[in-house]
Amino acid sequence: MRCTALRKNREPCKGPAVRGSNKCRMHLGTKPAASIAAHTAVAELARRGVTPVDNPLTALAELAGEIVAVKDIFRERVAALDSESWRYNGQGAEQLRAEITLYERALDRSVSVLANIAKLRIDERLARITEDQAQAVVRLMTNVAARLGFDLEDPVIRDAVLDELGKVQT
Repeated sequence: MRCTALRKNREPCKGPAVRGSNKCRMHLGTKPAASIAAHTAVAELARRGVTPVDNPLTALAELAGEIVAVKDIFRERVAALDSESWRYNGQGAEQLRAEITLYERALDRSVSVLANIAKLRIDERLARITEDQAQAVVRLMTNVAARLGFDLEDPVIRDAVLDELGKVQT
């Protein structure tokens, strides 16, 4: 999250916000009230069961899925509008404008998030993480087998390992 305060030149600060606040450390200051408010906000998030993001790549991919789903919902709503309602006269004109605005915002957000995912090459990073985890498991199993005196070249042991890996994947 970025700081929402304005600088002296009236431009947004954009500095990193202090956790639990919408201000950076410069704009939040060292006032006890601000510090207490930030801690209170963090405690409130914990009380509500909001957990910190441990894997931002996966979280961004999930967020992209939600945004695209919302866009699809609004697309269906706009498509369901009959031709008479497009004239903006009478009852429902504001509702119509709101639905079209929401659809346009959903389109913009979809483009933004999907462009960020493409720029960050998240699919490649997630695949690399999965490969690294698989290699770590293979190293672990090889080291444990060697330590216990098992020969992984033995077809019986290899088949057992492959069988157990198949069970874990399903």
